[in-house]
Amino acid sequence: MSADVRRRTTLRYIPPVPELHEKRVGLRRRIRIAIGIAAAATLLEVVGSWFSGSLALLSDAGHVGTDAFALGLSLWALHISERPHTPEMSFGYHRTEVLAALANAALLLTIAGALAAEAYGRYEAAPPVSGGLMLLVGLAGLAANLVMLALLRTSARGNINVRGAFLHVYGDTLGSIAVVAGAVLIQVTREPLFDVIAALLVVILIAASGARLLGDSVRIILEASPAELVPQDVAEAIASIPGVRGVHDLHIWTVTSGFLVLAGHILMSGESTVQDASAVVDRIQAMLRERFSIAHSTLQVDSLQDEIIASSDVEKRP
Repeated sequence: MSADVRRRTTLRYIPPVPELHEKRVGLRRRIRIAIGIAAAATLLEVVGSWFSGSLALLSDAGHVGTDAFALGLSLWALHISERPHTPEMSFGYHRTEVLAALANAALLLTIAGALAAEAYGRYEAAPPVSGGLMLLVGLAGLAANLVMLALLRTSARGNINVRGAFLHVYGDTLGSIAVVAGAVLIQVTREPLFDVIAALLVVILIAASGARLLGDSVRIILEASPAELVPQDVAEAIASIPGVRGVHDLHIWTVTSGFLVLAGHILMSGESTVQDASAVVDRIQAMLRERFSIAHSTLQVDSLQDEIIASSDVEKRP
């Protein structure tokens, strides 16, 4: 094979959904700001826990600390996922975002277990707690979490990687509310057991967020059909396109959040030309993008009852 032919047949991959990158404009900056806020809140709550004796504050500090780690992991995954596609990595590095989300889920569940064990130990003999200091630090932590939620909320809706970090912050916001409530009750009743109760509420929130994120991540890794789509509905929509006689071997999966992929076979009449088949496939792909947000689809056209699809470009020989 000549060098010219080899150059013409070299595979070049262009990201199939450049709009995914366009949506991330400014996302890195928001994540960096959130990391700074999380780090400062963690330090404040650790110091506050030391001087007040509050386990709830320490639990919340652990959760906020994982927020900073999760945000950093999300930022790294965003950077890696935007590397160009190659012949060896035809879908690029988008799955790194799912791996980051999986790591965040495992971290959440580990922290929940460690804090639950500490809370159980304190339940037997709750030490005295300074409710006033606990309240002040808890309010500061709550304010920090609300700011981080505002920074990440929009992006978390369509990106499992950012959603992992967002769930950290969301759970921690609820945890901060529990800390504040516990501090108020301690101030009113002078009962330090409310600190343990608040800590257990934080643990439950952490575990719930981790379990949910773990389920979403595993579903993508196993290439299950997206939870928001019913494969039968997609098949019926394809079958409704004029010229399509049937649909089979349909597969729908998620590369990463917002990047859905479909592969399948459609049946057409054996009298259809290659041009007819190409036009039908174009209409199906446009419908899949507009109606189901399926960015990349590969469809094989099969002739009905083993008929041959004739090509109008081929001249008939005498």
